[in-house]
Amino acid sequence: MTCRRPTDGFARCWQCNRHHREFGAELADDVVSISLAPKEKQLARVLSQYKNSQSEHVKRKFTNELACVLAAFLAQHHPCLNEFDVVTVVPSSQGRTPPLVDVLGRRISLTRGRFAETLVTRSSNTREMRPDHYEVIVDVRGKSVLLIDDTWTTGASLQSAAVALNRAGAARVVGLVIGRHLDEPAPATAIPFEWTVCSLCQQG
Repeated sequence: MTCRRPTDGFARCWQCNRHHREFGAELADDVVSISLAPKEKQLARVLSQYKNSQSEHVKRKFTNELACVLAAFLAQHHPCLNEFDVVTVVPSSQGRTPPLVDVLGRRISLTRGRFAETLVTRSSNTREMRPDHYEVIVDVRGKSVLLIDDTWTTGASLQSAAVALNRAGAARVVGLVIGRHLDEPAPATAIPFEWTVCSLCQQG
């Protein structure tokens, strides 16, 4: 399973299987989502409003909350993600600097020294795979890259960026997303969130 969406017993959901058929080994080596984010629940709201709220106070508050989530998760689970040489973010499709740039590049000690804005994009968010619309602007040849995004909906943005990094010579790309967005409520079979357990721990 790639994205933690219910799969009715299949190895991947329909969308992830489509990406796998088209791009195979060029996709991220692993994808880890910290938590499910069902529509209209608090995490989904925070992930939307930390960038889009009209209130600067709300933006700061929610950015601080997400910074704490990332810091706490990475402190416990960075060994699960393997050693990474470079930490970067999926670039914004709207041409703005993602708030996670400041969070990862300045505020979290574990990522600060390894963070670089590694990619740029000319793609709008179509939720379709477009790796040719992502340009790698930092030398990643032979390096292990931790690629972070706030939300996974179809996975097209993160996986497009991962393909671009792999084509630029990255040795390994691991995707980390804060919330796996679901339009429906979390299924009864979903594993409850626990700080001490991530999807890679569960595989071990």
